[in-house]
Amino acid sequence: MRSYGQYCPVAKASELLGDRWILLIVREMIYGPHGFTALERNLPGISRSVLTARIKRLRNDGIIEKQADGRYAFTTAGEALRPVVHALGNWVARWILADPTPAELDPEMLMLYISRHIDREALPVRRTVIEFDFHGEPSRRLWMTLEPGDISVCLSHPELPIDLTVATTVGDLFRVYLGRMALSTAVREGRVRLIGTTGMVKGFYRWMLWSSFAGASRAALGQAAS
Repeated sequence: MRSYGQYCPVAKASELLGDRWILLIVREMIYGPHGFTALERNLPGISRSVLTARIKRLRNDGIIEKQADGRYAFTTAGEALRPVVHALGNWVARWILADPTPAELDPEMLMLYISRHIDREALPVRRTVIEFDFHGEPSRRLWMTLEPGDISVCLSHPELPIDLTVATTVGDLFRVYLGRMALSTAVREGRVRLIGTTGMVKGFYRWMLWSSFAGASRAALGQAAS
């Protein structure tokens, strides 16, 4: 990005973070460290050449660094961006965010997001397998295996017994994840069906922490209703 030629922290911030994909790479680094392949996988649509260029820029700007194991991690300056990104996301969730558009209904990205916000301490000791059965558009089945030490998203059947099935649409689960609809409301209205034992259904309520921006979304909806 070309310089604005302005001696201003906001202008400089735009120069540092305003290029396409830069802020999303920073978002991914919050859950890092990540290798190049993991970053590419978690940023669908980015080309390898663009990702290479953006990583180079973030390294030159002192925001990320390459570790001895080949993965990228925040520098001290990068770590200081965590509350900045969170504040920006909260602002958008409260004042700007609407329901997802059809182009934003990506079930694989939704599973990635959800997998990052699970209360591992509340999980059973044994492995739990959840099947997500998305009907409507897009229609897809995905699976998540949960253990206190490992949470994985499976794009094909893991060939393990299913403990709980979540039947819903991608749009409705996005709304739940981002706090635009309570899980209890979605279940009561039939938008989400939890199919499994009583213990597994109750566990699902405990395990899922949902988005860190969900509180801001709920605050926005409360404000709109008042």
